[in-house]
Amino acid sequence: RLDDMGFQNVYTIEGYVCKGGNVRLMKRFDSDWAAFAENDSATDYVFVGSSKTRPTYQDVDKMLEDKGIGLKYARDIGLAPKLE
Repeated sequence: RLDDMGFQNVYTIEGYVCKGGNVRLMKRFDSDWAAFAENDSATDYVFVGSSKTRPTYQDVDKMLEDKGIGLKYARDIGLAPKLE
């Protein structure tokens, strides 16, 4: 019913795991979707990309790959650089 009335979310935050690490998607009513990956010390998030439409899991996976962010387990055992 809200969709029929033209309701639009003002602020959206979604989260899931991609490549073994926490990812957050954020959208504000007047901006594009932004994707962030949690750093390895779990103290901050690193911007990995944006999209006009909600990015799919595959889109976020490619954003991480494009930024050179490897699998979490590989970072944990020293096979890939840490995400600071």
